[in-house]
Amino acid sequence: MKSAPVVSRRSFLAHIARSGGAAAAFAALDALGCASLAWGEDLAYRGPPVLPGGLGKGKRVTILGAGVAGLTAAYQLGKAGFACAVLEARHRPGGRSWTVRGGDRFEQSDGVQQARWPKAPHLYLNPGPARISHHHRAVLGYCREFGVPLEIMMNDDRAALLQDDGVFGGKPVQARQVLGDTRGYFGELLGKAVSTGKLDQELSQQDRERLLGAIASFGDLQRDGRYAGSARSGYSATPAPGLPHGAVRAPLPLEQLLRADFWQFKASFAEDFDQAGTMLQPVGGMDRFPMAFARRVGPVIRYDTVVDEIRKTAQGARVVCHRGGNHIVIDSDYVICTLPLSVLRGIPNDFTPAYRQAIAEVEYARSAKTAFYAPRRFWEQDDGIYGGLSWTSRDVTQILYPSHGIGQADGVLVGSYCFGAFPGDDMGQYPLAERIEKALAAGEAIHPGYRRMVRDGVNIAWPKVPYSLGSWAEWKPEQYDTVYQLLQQPDGPIYFAGEYLGYLSSWQEGAVLSAHHVIEQLAARVRA
Repeated sequence: MKSAPVVSRRSFLAHIARSGGAAAAFAALDALGCASLAWGEDLAYRGPPVLPGGLGKGKRVTILGAGVAGLTAAYQLGKAGFACAVLEARHRPGGRSWTVRGGDRFEQSDGVQQARWPKAPHLYLNPGPARISHHHRAVLGYCREFGVPLEIMMNDDRAALLQDDGVFGGKPVQARQVLGDTRGYFGELLGKAVSTGKLDQELSQQDRERLLGAIASFGDLQRDGRYAGSARSGYSATPAPGLPHGAVRAPLPLEQLLRADFWQFKASFAEDFDQAGTMLQPVGGMDRFPMAFARRVGPVIRYDTVVDEIRKTAQGARVVCHRGGNHIVIDSDYVICTLPLSVLRGIPNDFTPAYRQAIAEVEYARSAKTAFYAPRRFWEQDDGIYGGLSWTSRDVTQILYPSHGIGQADGVLVGSYCFGAFPGDDMGQYPLAERIEKALAAGEAIHPGYRRMVRDGVNIAWPKVPYSLGSWAEWKPEQYDTVYQLLQQPDGPIYFAGEYLGYLSSWQEGAVLSAHHVIEQLAARVRA
C-alpha cells in the first residue's frame, strides 16, 4: 500500500493560510501553541533624525516639491539650521495628499471640474491617500507632535457588499455572508483532510484533535464536521421578539463562491498587512496632515513655482524655475528632489546616465477615484453600512463609504476607486463623462436606484493630474536590487526622496521615512 505523502507543520499551516487567510492560520497556530510567535511587529522605529541645532549653518538646500516628503525634509532640516527653499508648482502643500471640498475647482489634462456639493465639514473627498495604518509610526508621530486629531477609518465592514456579474445572477451579497460561508466550507474541507490523515502524517494525535477543534471553531461547523450555515453569515429573519433564535441564512453555493472574482484580493483585502485595522484618518480630511507641516515650515515654501531645469555646479546644484512670468535661478549646496519620477523624467537635467535610466524605468500606477454627493446617506439608512468598502467585478473596482459624518443627513461617497495596477484598470483612458457613467452603472448594480440617490460626480484620474502624472510607483521585484538601490544614493549634490523610495510605496509613511533617510545622509555628509 502506497504511503501518504509527509507534510510538515510549516507546509500544513501554509496550506491553511492560502485557503482560509490569516485568521485560519492564526487559529491553527493557536491550537498548536505557537500563536505567540505568529504576530511579530517591527518596533524599531526610532523617531525623526535628531540633528544638532547648528549643523546646517551656512548650508543651503533647495527642496523640489511640497508633498509629504518635501515638507518632512524642510521641517527637520530647518530645525537644524539649514537654509531651505521649497519649490512647489501647486498653490497648496501636500502633493497627492489632497482633499477636495464643496465648491473646490481643480484641473486635469482633460478639463476643469468643480465639486458642486454644499460646504460642510463632513463633505469632502480624499483623492489620494485616505488611510493611515496603526503601524505607520512616523506619520502618527508627526500627527501627535502637531496636534492633528485622528479618527477611525472603517476599512472593513461586514455589512458592505460584493457583486460579480457572473455569479448569483449579478446580485450583490453581503460581505459577512461571503466570508462566513467561505470559512465554513473551507473549515469543513480542512477538517475532513485532517481527520482522515490525508494532509499531515507528522501531526500527533493530540495536535490533530486540537487542530480539528480550532478548524471547527474557525468554520463554525456542526458536531459532525459539516458546514450547514452560520449566524456569522447573517440572518434571513433577524432575531426579534417572537423569533428568539432568528433564521440563519442558507449558505451560498460553494461552486458559485469559487467562480466569483472575490478571491483576486477583495474578500481578503482587510487581511493584508497594509490594510488591516486599525486604520485612521485626520478629522476633516487628509490634507490636515500636510497643512500642519506647512504651518511650521512657513514662508520657505514658494508656491506656484515650476521647476524647468536641474543642474550640477562646481559649488553644488542649480535649479532653474519660473513663477508666473518671472524666470528664477536658485543656487544651493544641495538639492532634495521629491517630485514623482513620472514628472522628474520630463525636466531637463544633467544627472549621470545611470540615474537618468533608472528614473525612466519606473512605472506609475494609474489610479482614479470618482465621488458623488448624496443628499441622503442611503447606505447607512437602507443597508446599515457605516464605512468600509463594497466590491464589484466591474472596472470601477469598489465603492468606499465615508467613515466620517456618520448620522448626518447627507454625505460624499467614493463611487469608484480603481487602483490602476491591473490590466484594464486604467479609468483615465476614458473621457470624463464615461468615467462618471461607469461609476453610476456599477453603483446601480450594487444599490438599485443609485442613479436617483447621487449627483454631482467628479473624477480624479491621477495620470491626468498636473505635477503628478500618476499615483504611486509600481516597482517590479527585480528593480529593488537595481533601480531602487541606486536612487537611495545621491547623484553628487542631488538627493532623491518620496513615497517611491520608502519601500511602503503609495503610502505617506514611505514618503516620511524616505525623507528621514535623506536627512541622515545629508547630515553625515555635512559632518564629514
